[in-house]
Amino acid sequence: MKKLTTISLLIFFCAVTAILTAGLVFYQNSKQSVQSINQNKNTDISNLATSGVTVLDLVEVAKHNTNANCWIIVNSKVYNISNYASSHPGGTRNILDYCGKEATQAFDTKGGQGNAHSTSANNMLDQFFVGNLNQNVSQSTINSSTQKTQTNTIPQNNGGDWEDD
Repeated sequence: MKKLTTISLLIFFCAVTAILTAGLVFYQNSKQSVQSINQNKNTDISNLATSGVTVLDLVEVAKHNTNANCWIIVNSKVYNISNYASSHPGGTRNILDYCGKEATQAFDTKGGQGNAHSTSANNMLDQFFVGNLNQNVSQSTINSSTQKTQTNTIPQNNGGDWEDD
């Protein structure tokens, strides 16, 4: 009986040791996998930054919140309206409040007046398109949109259709 108890205890301790060792090995492997995934994420993010690719997310748009550098989001699309703000028929102030922000409701209601912008205003907005929200865009695309807004002829308010925009 003593022999049987001793052998049983020995088998029990071997089994417990094997289980603990396997758990430790599994833990170390999963910990290394998580570290590897985190390193890959960091590498991917740094590769995006060094490759000149920008993600048009809310954080990026929020950086463009001044009169000289004004981006807005309308219907999940990002627009660079930097050079248009000072020519806006409704006044510069109406646009500057939304630089770096979501402006869909303001655009759709002319800042809460309840009136929709004209077809001409919607077509004009297309000229300032940078990209879709959460889209990856190259720095050259951003530069191109900035240059395009600088060279576009902005209609002046001459009492026509633009007066109500």
